[in-house]
Amino acid sequence: MIRWISGIALGFLFLTYILLSSSLLFNFGLIIILSISLYELIKLRVLSFQYFLSYFFLGIAILCLYFYELERSLILVAVLISVITDAFAFFTGKAFGRKKIFPNISPNKTLEGTIGGVVLSVVINSLLIILIIQNSLMAFNTLTLVFVLFISSLASVFGDLLISSIKRQADLKDTGSLIPGHGGLLDRFDSHLLSIPVFFALLEALK
Repeated sequence: MIRWISGIALGFLFLTYILLSSSLLFNFGLIIILSISLYELIKLRVLSFQYFLSYFFLGIAILCLYFYELERSLILVAVLISVITDAFAFFTGKAFGRKKIFPNISPNKTLEGTIGGVVLSVVINSLLIILIIQNSLMAFNTLTLVFVLFISSLASVFGDLLISSIKRQADLKDTGSLIPGHGGLLDRFDSHLLSIPVFFALLEALK
């Protein structure tokens, strides 16, 4: 119950932050997110390729959010990609999950759940963009839009796996205890580490 309540509260907070905060408050929030995430990473104290790679992608993700600050609707989509992928991977994995894909890194992650999360993320985000958000992504044809959402959603899965592998190396379940029922901030931001850079890189490449 605590996990659900804190998850809903966190989602509402981030939605308000993305859509309604001033430029000053938005950039201040990025500093807080970066600072807490760096603190949680430093505490892990793991010397591995994945560990140093996570610093790189964290920095790139924050820079993407900073440079696209004036295009909040794009940031909203970038965040929703990971959120929806993660949520529906959980539900479809619970309902249909059989085949474990990375049991040593993320024991609960299944092939069925991953496919369900990615496919439903693409479908739901496409509908949100076309029917509600209606931002610059509508300039892409349908195939290009689906491609961007699909690759970005897939990237979010690997962002999750990246941080999970580091936690396994550190023999820890969570990166921290900041968020009740969820762990640290990085436990919630992990999938965004790759999806945000990949999403904005694809937008730039396909302009």
